[in-house]
Amino acid sequence: MDFNQNNFDHNNTISIELSELLQKRMRFIAIMQQIYGVLFVIGGGISCIGIITAIVGIPMIIAGIKLFQSGSAFSLTANAKRGEDLVNAITQLSSYWKFTLIGFIALIVTYLLVIILFVSFLPSFYYRGY
Repeated sequence: MDFNQNNFDHNNTISIELSELLQKRMRFIAIMQQIYGVLFVIGGGISCIGIITAIVGIPMIIAGIKLFQSGSAFSLTANAKRGEDLVNAITQLSSYWKFTLIGFIALIVTYLLVIILFVSFLPSFYYRGY
């Protein structure tokens, strides 16, 4: 196998053929991301009602916004067929996953703190007869 310089693209460019099927799937992904983005924002807003649960709610709201923006960019990619929109969609989706991870870690830490507090105060209630 001969690897000449002519066989490689040095522009870091990816060419994608946007068939009708791919455009249809991108539109579906866009709609689903926008729906889930709105649901995440609503869920995060409800989570922010409590002071402690706001630790989870704030990253959830930001993740929902990022997911909605990614869906919008996927829709633009399917309709306008511009590469910049696809890059924006993937960038926003990456941010969504970052904030989802932050929210998940915050949720686990909050659960662990609640369990530790519950276990530490349980013996005192047991011996007092409550």
